[in-house]
Amino acid sequence: MKSHREKQFVKWAKAHGMGLDDRYPDSAVLTFQPDRDIDCFWETPPEPERRSYFLWLMLELMSDWKSCFVWRHMGSWPSNPDPQRVNDQVAFRILSGLGLPMGTADIIEFDRSETDRLVTLLFSTTVFGWSAGEDLYVVPDHAQYILQTDHHAVIHVSFRDANDTTAFVDGMKEEDFVLPDDLPDPTFKMPEWMGKE
Repeated sequence: MKSHREKQFVKWAKAHGMGLDDRYPDSAVLTFQPDRDIDCFWETPPEPERRSYFLWLMLELMSDWKSCFVWRHMGSWPSNPDPQRVNDQVAFRILSGLGLPMGTADIIEFDRSETDRLVTLLFSTTVFGWSAGEDLYVVPDHAQYILQTDHHAVIHVSFRDANDTTAFVDGMKEEDFVLPDDLPDPTFKMPEWMGKE
């Protein structure tokens, strides 16, 4: 596991055809540029015993990556849990136990051999991440996908190539993780694939 400064990652992302979406200047929204708008989302399984596999499968379906970058794009890794909030304390124990650079805004690069640690981070985020400041972007080193955890209990995946979209959706469906039929809440923009159904 390696740490990178935010400026380093943003520079790397730009060199690989990604950047911050100008339409959302206060949110640090990472997108492919030019914006291809090929993305899907899946509801995070409520059953904890299925959630780890769901997250692992998404990472596996992102093809032959050697490392993945993780960016907590709207905040730092926590430095001091609120002693009055047990959820904050538990999340802090998990994140610090993973060896994250607590109290920094560093981007973390996980090697493929550390997939279990990456899944643990994503699992913890989907359980305890209740605000946009705790959402994560996950980008493999080949830069063909952008995965984003969302505090609305979904995971977004953006695709550079439409062929990858089909293979990814089919791979998820084979394991009974199908695309949802409805939007999770009214703040979501209707995706093209859902409008066609």
